[in-house]
Amino acid sequence: MRKLLVPVSLLALVSLVGVLAFFGGGAWTLKKMPTLEAPLETVTESSNEKIVTAVDRQEQLVLLSANVQGLSEERANRGNLPGTERTQFVKYTYRAKLGIEGGDVNIKETGDNRYLISVPEFIFIGHDRAKFEIAVENNGPLSWITPDIDTAKTITKILNEDAKAEQVKENRDLLEDQTENFYTGIIHGIDDQVEIEFEFR
Repeated sequence: MRKLLVPVSLLALVSLVGVLAFFGGGAWTLKKMPTLEAPLETVTESSNEKIVTAVDRQEQLVLLSANVQGLSEERANRGNLPGTERTQFVKYTYRAKLGIEGGDVNIKETGDNRYLISVPEFIFIGHDRAKFEIAVENNGPLSWITPDIDTAKTITKILNEDAKAEQVKENRDLLEDQTENFYTGIIHGIDDQVEIEFEFR
């Protein structure tokens, strides 16, 4: 049987070509890899900044809607003459919207993970679902000499500034509770370890 003799020099040449191909390919791969010319920037935002941003609301904030109903009485007569009296009862319902000016809320960091929220005066923001109707009218036998009662003026009186202030006063405890729940929910949604105090005017 014949043995195939391969010259040592040929084996050395083949090995050298393989080594060059391996390192050459590696060098080409490294050359194609992207290089980082500058380190990546680390963007950080403190919990304090997030909380202040979340609380900062410029619009009016409705915290409570209260259903109001009542019966308003108006009387008129001509010079206190008997029989000239007019009486009108107006039944009314509406939904009062109570809250605060969001832009006047102030938040201050008072310590490590502690904040004080100063809340402005509660206000009557508006109303909807209003319904006014004359429930009863009682007129004396000589009431024709007395001018008709102006129902529009009665409605205006029902919604005057004193009535609005009374709605705020009657619902103050609920408004304070709603304020605390609202802002606590926002802040604890960012960091539930924060302690919050409230200051009401």
